[in-house]
Amino acid sequence: METKADIHIIIDHREYTVHVTEMTGAQLKALAGIPHANLLFLEVRGPGEDEPIPNDKLVHLRDGEHFYDMPPGNFGHGRR
Repeated sequence: METKADIHIIIDHREYTVHVTEMTGAQLKALAGIPHANLLFLEVRGPGEDEPIPNDKLVHLRDGEHFYDMPPGNFGHGRR
């Protein structure tokens, strides 16, 4: 993982500061205390679907990005 000065991301309406440019979905969940089985999504601005982030997917983080989770049984029932 490449290090970089403070990157601020939002997960479930809470701000986190990270010092790396890449994290996996599992690492993002661990950072926010999200259960491993929950689904994680990256909010996509504008029209279109939010991007699902599997546990093993490497995410290139950008300052100000927003993520959210939902239990697996709630998928397809709208964002909380």
